[in-house]
Amino acid sequence: MSIRNLHVLILVSVAYVAVQMVADISSLRDLMIAGVSVSAFSIAYPLTFTLRDMAHKLAGPHVARTLIIAAAVIYLIAQAFFAIISGLPPEMSAEERTALGQLLTPEWRFLAAAVLASVISQLVDTEIYTRWVERFGAERQWGRVLASNAISIPLDRILFLLLAFAGSWSTDEIWAAFFGTTIIRLVFGVISIPGIYLVEEHSQDWVKMSEITHSDPPSFARAQDS
Repeated sequence: MSIRNLHVLILVSVAYVAVQMVADISSLRDLMIAGVSVSAFSIAYPLTFTLRDMAHKLAGPHVARTLIIAAAVIYLIAQAFFAIISGLPPEMSAEERTALGQLLTPEWRFLAAAVLASVISQLVDTEIYTRWVERFGAERQWGRVLASNAISIPLDRILFLLLAFAGSWSTDEIWAAFFGTTIIRLVFGVISIPGIYLVEEHSQDWVKMSEITHSDPPSFARAQDS
């Protein structure tokens, strides 16, 4: 991989994590789009799937999976930090402190649902992208993003709804919450497709790196013994 592409990979990776955080913060704002009430989260979050695809294109599936897990860990650390500071004595009134605590501390079931849904759907996105590349190679790059997003975005939504609300919402309520929001997310996911053409295909260097294990090769071990 060239130095230029390495820099681009770093930028894409940082953007991936940043958009995850922006989407989480923007979930506090509800919008009305085409007659459908959705959270602003649904505008920012679909971009993460295309950014994952861009990282995948630059560095391969192993790096993409590492990025997915790293983003989930960062998200959990951020939520834990928010939970801690929401309980510390602030320089504000008791009413303001209560409001801040409610804002920064999510329901743990919702948090677990969000993390699990994101990790599973992003990993599925990785597998679909990989299969598309194995089938079509460098052709139809738009198709890799479209195919992976078309499955992983709805999967993310339905997993979250089931994990967060099963048992407290009826089936009709879950499906109603699924359809409108998913359509909006898919639209923004389609809008982000051209981003895949902004980065280059990963080099064979990354393929070779993925085959390296943590154990020392025999030649290196012999050199150490001598």
